[in-house]
Amino acid sequence: MAKLKRTTIYIKGMHCPSCDILIADKFKEEKNIIEVKPDFKNQRVEIFYHGKLNKNILNQKIKSFGYQILDKKERKIDDLGKESLFKRIFDFIAISVILLIIYFFIKELDLISDFNLTGNVNYLTVFFIGLIASVSTCMATSGALYLSLIDKSQISRPKGDRPLGENSNLSKAIFFSAGRILSYGFFGFLAGLVGQVLTTNLKLGPVLTLLVAIFMILLGLDMARLLTIGKVIPTGFLKKIFESLEERIKKYPRKLPFLLGAITYFLPCGFTQTVQVYALGLASPVMGAMIMIAFVIGTIPSLILVGTINKLVKSGAYLYFMKTMGVLVLLIGLIYFSNFLSINGININPFSSNSSNSNANVRLVNGKQEVEMEVISSGYQPNYFVVKKGVPVKWLIKGVNVFGCQGYFVVPKLGISQTLQEGENIFEFTPDKTGNINFSCGMGMYRGIIEVK
Repeated sequence: MAKLKRTTIYIKGMHCPSCDILIADKFKEEKNIIEVKPDFKNQRVEIFYHGKLNKNILNQKIKSFGYQILDKKERKIDDLGKESLFKRIFDFIAISVILLIIYFFIKELDLISDFNLTGNVNYLTVFFIGLIASVSTCMATSGALYLSLIDKSQISRPKGDRPLGENSNLSKAIFFSAGRILSYGFFGFLAGLVGQVLTTNLKLGPVLTLLVAIFMILLGLDMARLLTIGKVIPTGFLKKIFESLEERIKKYPRKLPFLLGAITYFLPCGFTQTVQVYALGLASPVMGAMIMIAFVIGTIPSLILVGTINKLVKSGAYLYFMKTMGVLVLLIGLIYFSNFLSINGININPFSSNSSNSNANVRLVNGKQEVEMEVISSGYQPNYFVVKKGVPVKWLIKGVNVFGCQGYFVVPKLGISQTLQEGENIFEFTPDKTGNINFSCGMGMYRGIIEVK
């Protein structure tokens, strides 16, 4: 039996756990390679093999995906060509200032009505995050990996034994996308179900808000190239699940596109993990499923335009595009952190604003100030009131839609933290101090203020 050999090669372009999976799969196509241990954090791969290792062949296998095997001389040149920390920080600050100027320009000219940064993420926002993910280096690499694996399903099969339409790249993409949509929707449903228990029974809504903020901030810093999210958030467990399922589904070549799409949920991806935590905090199975479906639909361009995205990734403009998107994602994370603080009555978001119809539903009835408000799927209407100090307040809250995060009501100063019921909910109190009484949903996404004068 031939002696088992070991060597370590360095690869340019490795940046995430998906790179590890892709490179391992491509290298294992060589029959004399027994084991592959990739390490994206240090951009190297340890290979165990018999006989002779042809690095030129290995390089050709990964070159089309944006990677390159480096020799010692090239490694030194590559290290010198990396961006300095100073430049990355400078770019981050410059992009932030430019986006801030654009924001105030839009506000000043009233180009977009009600353009406020309050952290209220909706389906369109999540779809947009999916679009960003679809052109990220992680998703582009993953898309290439998936398509290369799907092609393997036909290698050893006679042409006549293939189902009608199996040769079509379009049909593969459709089945693959269908698998992803059903899988992400299912796990989004489960997340919403778990979140419902955590928020309403265990009152952990604020903790979920903080988790969303942390994930968003880390993801933004990763996109801005200020850190590598894989070095902060452990991804080994998800990676092992994906690799295990990947080996099993290869036994079913006819169903491979659909099954492969279904298991991509377990592929380590900061975008997926962030949106999943958000779905958890929605505390609604249906809304959790819809949010995850909106996200995965946004990532579909990564499948259809894999070749184009690979070329885009190599362009100089792409680097600054991703840095800009990183600043925006980081901003969303900071806003969510402000949401977390707002649950405890601390409002530090300078971009938030209140409804203009402040006194529309405040009237004096039998010596009490009556405040009327509705709970709908998009939050609280109206969400800003002005009442007088020392006069009792009767707060009438009509629960029109209380099946999501907005249904869990938190008013720190009044000691209120409970699930609202459909129909009429009544809270009574007498304000004895001037100032603001903040209220919000369990995650701080939907907020409002009662101002006491």
